[in-house]
Amino acid sequence: MTQRKKSKKHTSRRRRALWALGAAGVLCAFLLGLWWGTPEPRRPAPKQSVPRAKPAPQASTKPAAPKPKVLPPAKPATNQPDLSRPLVALVIDDMGYSVAQAKRLAALGIPLTISILPHSSRAKAVARLAQANGLEVMLHLPMEPKGFPRRNPGKGVLLCDMPSQRLLKVLQEDLAKVPQAVGVNNHMGSRFSLYPELLECVLLEIKKRGLYYLDSFTSADSKGLATAQRLGLRTGRRDVFLDHQVSREAIDEQMLRLMSVAKERGRAIAIGHPHSVTMKALESWAPRLKQQVSLVKVSEILGGPSGSGQGH
Repeated sequence: MTQRKKSKKHTSRRRRALWALGAAGVLCAFLLGLWWGTPEPRRPAPKQSVPRAKPAPQASTKPAAPKPKVLPPAKPATNQPDLSRPLVALVIDDMGYSVAQAKRLAALGIPLTISILPHSSRAKAVARLAQANGLEVMLHLPMEPKGFPRRNPGKGVLLCDMPSQRLLKVLQEDLAKVPQAVGVNNHMGSRFSLYPELLECVLLEIKKRGLYYLDSFTSADSKGLATAQRLGLRTGRRDVFLDHQVSREAIDEQMLRLMSVAKERGRAIAIGHPHSVTMKALESWAPRLKQQVSLVKVSEILGGPSGSGQGH
């Protein structure tokens, strides 16, 4: 009896122990499940470094330099001739030896055409000054006169006994001395201008270069105008010599004649020279000429290549 009671006690203890172990196992399993199922806390993502924008350069505290004013392009001078009045072109021959003479002519403030001897000592300087002051430039081309060589036109002369190739070479050398020239007139040439075959060789080269030809008309029998017209050049002829006699009285008479011819024909071309008395006469006559006629350059009076209206 006593032994049975002891075995029952042992059995109940064992059961309690097993229950305790089972409960402890369940508890452990529960706790282990809780730990396993709990998600690991996320670590914050590393912040990406954003490149800092460079600070804008600070404006200079110095005041900005003022912008230069842009001026409108200068309008070219438009000295259009007044066609309601007679046209007059004044030519001054034998230029190229004195810059002072060219300055004095430019100071007149009127359209002038100056004709420069190719081998004169200041030819280039005079041509540049004339062009800079709005004067027209011609080549004063030396040609053989009657009475040569006693009457000598100087270096660069075209002679009647020269073959055509030699004439061309001399002409080209003369033209090269005055590259500003827009036209040509003859210096002397009372003999050379009598021969159309000689003139033709020269005039064709002048035409080829786009230049005009003014016959200085140093001989009443000159074939210069007629030959130039036949070859189709822009051409004309001198009407009045201002200072064939170098005196103020004679020049004044020729000025009056020039005005008369211009009014009668509608246009006239006069040739003078840089004599002191001629310069003074031009200074005196300039205001009167401006009032009574329309002063122009030679290129503005010649008209077309037919030479119409030029054969005075």
